Amino acid sequence: MSLASFEDPLVQRAHAYHQVILAANVRLTTPPVSRLRLVSVTPTSSKGDRVTSATATFSFTVEPADCNSWGTIHGGCVFTLCNAAGKIATAAVAAGARNIVSTDLTTNYLAAVPHGATVSIEIECLRVTKSIGFLRGTIKDAQGAVCYISVQNVSFEL
Repeated sequence: MSLASFEDPLVQRAHAYHQVILAANVRLTTPPVSRLRLVSVTPTSSKGDRVTSATATFSFTVEPADCNSWGTIHGGCVFTLCNAAGKIATAAVAAGARNIVSTDLTTNYLAAVPHGATVSIEIECLRVTKSIGFLRGTIKDAQGAVCYISVQNVSFEL
């Protein structure tokens, strides 16, 4: 599913929740979250006509403001991107989810990414219950090498 099919409910929910995040706290979400670009939302399993898990893929170009003193993406920026992407992926799967809050987010830093690089962020919403989402994700460089890994749990209201 590409963004050409914007009428798809998963893509609509993902875009809508991205706007919710941006509106919630402009100071914290203008950069880097405002530069997070949704590339696709792909269902990975379903039950009947309901999607039960999906992978959301984003792209992000690292700017100097996102970097530490060594010129590579700052760990806090990586954490913020995984956090926001996870919430967006959850909103795509859990129709009607609101007030999505991370309850646990673990990020492993494997390799640095320099400013100017464009990375892909893939977050899979593995499962949602009535109030909890379970996610895992990766951030890969332009060559497809995994640079960061995340595991995240979120809670939400329906």
